Amino acid sequence: GAMMNVTPNVALTQITRCRASPSSRTMGNDVPRAAANRMAIGAMMNVTDLEKPQIRKLRDGFADIGRRSGNPNVIARDEYNEALAGVEVVESDRDILDRLFTMLDRTGEERINHRELIVGVTPFISATTAAKLQFAFEMFDLEDLGKLKHADVRFVLLTLNTVASYFGDPVLRADQVEEVVDEAVAQLDPDKTGYVGIAALCPFVARHQLTMEFLEGSGSARYGHQP
Repeated sequence: GAMMNVTPNVALTQITRCRASPSSRTMGNDVPRAAANRMAIGAMMNVTDLEKPQIRKLRDGFADIGRRSGNPNVIARDEYNEALAGVEVVESDRDILDRLFTMLDRTGEERINHRELIVGVTPFISATTAAKLQFAFEMFDLEDLGKLKHADVRFVLLTLNTVASYFGDPVLRADQVEEVVDEAVAQLDPDKTGYVGIAALCPFVARHQLTMEFLEGSGSARYGHQP
């Protein structure tokens, strides 16, 4: 709908471009076509004031309400409004959060999985790309275990991918996300504990060949139609 074009681009690029940090710029893979995307993302970061403390407070507010209502991962629009009332958020950022709520409310019932919203808003913080990806995983880790179940890794990466697609950015196909997750699990959980440590996840995901192609803007999928 028209809503898709209102907001400047926000992408998974913003989260996973560990290569864009000064320390890793020597990898020589930063192709010019990625630059325009970075400019749009930079512009977006400059107009948002959302930072870690607010997102963390929002996450905890959502989680408290979810536990109270009996369905721990789901909140209704009025409960979302209640949690937001306890966090200082400027109006323009409130608009972005409201838009994300609407996008994630796929059934139109004014209810969302609040963990999707929190993961989806992590790209907006001003931080290095590695730190953003780590923050996304940490925000999903409600129990602060420092590790995620395999299915949770998939959920976080699919959510970041979905939100990037909402804002018109190139995204990976679902099967490509699965491939990244499967390889992360195979390499980072060789003993089959069922968990992957968060600290090892960002560098692995960011350096994966599929992610690299995606970061260079050559991903072919767009919102609404997957090749």
